[in-house]
Amino acid sequence: MDPLRVPAPQETKLHFLDYWRIIRIRKTVILAVFLLVVITATLVTFILPESYVSLARIKVERDQSDISFMTDPRMFGAYDPYFIQNEFETIKSERVLSNVVATLSLNEDWGKKFNGGLPLKTHESIGRVKGMMDLQPVRNTSFIDIKVYSEKPDEAAALANAIAIAYRDYRREVAQKPQPGGH
Repeated sequence: MDPLRVPAPQETKLHFLDYWRIIRIRKTVILAVFLLVVITATLVTFILPESYVSLARIKVERDQSDISFMTDPRMFGAYDPYFIQNEFETIKSERVLSNVVATLSLNEDWGKKFNGGLPLKTHESIGRVKGMMDLQPVRNTSFIDIKVYSEKPDEAAALANAIAIAYRDYRREVAQKPQPGGH
């Protein structure tokens, strides 16, 4: 016998009837596991508190320069892969979110709810807002979705809109500031 020629092992094929025989034998275990999963999923669904999401969609564009050489068509359409990520970080910044906390009086409201009546500190409220917020780019556009999750639908809507307004006000404030070196 040639050592290089090893006979191929025979294939064992299972037919549908073999599977059916196994299912018939194990039907009580299969049914018990199925019912356990369905009952557990139903109980968890009823136990979890209701959660609402509110969405505010904003359009974000780069600031345009007043300098004439910047209007060159080759520079105008330049792609910046970090622009949207930078704007995400700006939206999550203390500068923007502290305005949201102040506008909606979240320190006092959430202090009553979570801190035994004592107002929360601003950084605690900002942390809570960040935990409730989700930012996502809209694919192939310059839009950003600001989603806010809350147990109260009115709170979710108010927070999403307040974040969008605070970011808009921040962008306007930055655009109106005189640039260093300008006249």
